[in-house]
Amino acid sequence: MYSIACPNDDDVKIFEKCAQAKGIVTPLEIMQMKSILAERFTDFDNKMTNGNVINISRSTPCGNFDQDYMEKLYTEQFVGSEGVCRDTYDRILASPLFSKCPMCAESTVTELDHHLPKNSYYEFSVYTKNLVPICARCNKKKRHTMPNKAHKQFIHPYYDDFSKCTWMQMVILNKNPIEISFQCIEDEKMEKLKLAKLKSHFTRLKLNELYTSHALVKLYDMKNSFQKMIETKDWDGVDSEIRIHLKAVLHRPDSWEFALYTQLLKERWYIEGGFDNFDPKVQPRNV
Repeated sequence: MYSIACPNDDDVKIFEKCAQAKGIVTPLEIMQMKSILAERFTDFDNKMTNGNVINISRSTPCGNFDQDYMEKLYTEQFVGSEGVCRDTYDRILASPLFSKCPMCAESTVTELDHHLPKNSYYEFSVYTKNLVPICARCNKKKRHTMPNKAHKQFIHPYYDDFSKCTWMQMVILNKNPIEISFQCIEDEKMEKLKLAKLKSHFTRLKLNELYTSHALVKLYDMKNSFQKMIETKDWDGVDSEIRIHLKAVLHRPDSWEFALYTQLLKERWYIEGGFDNFDPKVQPRNV
């Protein structure tokens, strides 16, 4: 996971542009709705900034601006290839570094997600700060989860940044054959609500499953790379190679790679030949 720059659009203007293109409603209705949305957008921004997402109220119909109308603004004028704000959609979609999903930092971004689901918070259907670039895997697992409890929240990459801290660790479940898992660190220094959000995000998006899959490939590669060191028992060479891998990811202390290499350097049994215990046929555990 990593943070990305928050869009700096005139969101009330975006709504007006979409509503004018769609029609049905009158200019007076649009003007009145602009005033309501300006307040709602400010409230959203303030509560997200202060970590108070739980208290953002759900949407209620306002004249013609009901759930159906607001959702169609998004699908027709924002996502639609002929939509008047399709350029904004494309710009937000292209904003993540290397096109990596900010929710998992692994898969490729393919779509935008409504951080607060548009079926319940439809006033934010075309609000750019509620639209997050995401991969298909994370979007499917996130679905329409209501963030009305701390243990049901997800990290918002425009407002949350855990990229500078080590919040995850790799755990050895078994040494022969090697089995591993990833889990959140119970950091007593972290605010309880932030830790609850982090754990919810990690669990609901099944990031252990994702990161373990990638780590097993890396362990298999290292097993093959270290074979030449078994006969000579060049354990210092094994240690040095792991440290080289770690050095390359020191700028990402929140990554599964950092957690993997950091833990392997603590496991002397692994360095002294235990790496050969890896069996690619062993299926990862669901923990």
